[in-house]
Amino acid sequence: KELKVLIFYGAQVLFVLFLFLIYRIIYKKAARLVINHMCMLMLIGFIILTRLNFDNAVRQFEIAVAAAVVSAFVPMLVRKLKFLRKFTWFYCAVGVAALGIVLVMGKMSGGAHLSFTVAGVTLQPSEFVKIIFVFLLYEATDFRQVCITTIAAAVHVGILVLSTDLGAALIFFMTYVVMLYVATRKPSYFFGGLGVGCLAALVGSKLFSHVRVRIEAWKDPFASIHGGGWQVAQALFAIGTGGWFGLGLYQGMPDKIPLGASDFVFASISEEMGGAFAVCIVLVCFSCFLMFLNIAMQIKDQFYKLIALGLGCVYGVQVFLNVGGVIKFIPST
Repeated sequence: KELKVLIFYGAQVLFVLFLFLIYRIIYKKAARLVINHMCMLMLIGFIILTRLNFDNAVRQFEIAVAAAVVSAFVPMLVRKLKFLRKFTWFYCAVGVAALGIVLVMGKMSGGAHLSFTVAGVTLQPSEFVKIIFVFLLYEATDFRQVCITTIAAAVHVGILVLSTDLGAALIFFMTYVVMLYVATRKPSYFFGGLGVGCLAALVGSKLFSHVRVRIEAWKDPFASIHGGGWQVAQALFAIGTGGWFGLGLYQGMPDKIPLGASDFVFASISEEMGGAFAVCIVLVCFSCFLMFLNIAMQIKDQFYKLIALGLGCVYGVQVFLNVGGVIKFIPST
């Protein structure tokens, strides 16, 4: 097994060198710091996954390699294929259809319909729809178009709510509110959207029992440690045990954390690599978010500006929800 791990780490080094080289050749003006951050975060993920589940780490590495090859050509295609901005309703139809399939055929996981399996391959469409959802919203400028895109966005969010995938629903909603504000430059839309979101959150806490359980676990996870608070409590134990400098790889017990290799991986990293390391990860993610916003604001074309802004918001909100839920800053979505 040690030889397999060494070969795996060697493959990761070659992969990172390939990324540095390909972006240096194809996109000479690319933000190098974004690429460096991306590689750093991926390598940290591979390290902790290798420690927890080697086969899962290899699988994630294969996905990352395939995604890197495809994404190397995406900016070139988006820049050259001007007609992409004309398929607004196509993006809407694909997004609604994909989310609708999960609502009807999806398997239940953690109280929500998240994915479905085809020929042994598990798909979670909401992850793909996040991208085309951003393409859908760029036309929201005048009042008529705002109404149309609001209805389209509400349909996406509504399907996710019916699927009880409230984390994804919140990401879609916040991305829409921010993009709408930037496109229209009207603060009333932004604050009105936040008000609607707060009201929806209150209603959701009354409608869904698993949401109430998570709110109670957020308030005091130790009071219900053998019930809904078990996951958050174990995460807090792990973070506290690791201290500032961590116990070291293979020295902790991250396998005791429910979903410690996926949704709660931040707690696993904190236990074995330390709180200081975990804080640095948060700062790197925040740096990425700021750079995404900075890049978006420098773009003059409204289409590309809102696409960059939307994707940056998807990233930022998702990191906030994930890390915030693990450290008990917010309830787990």
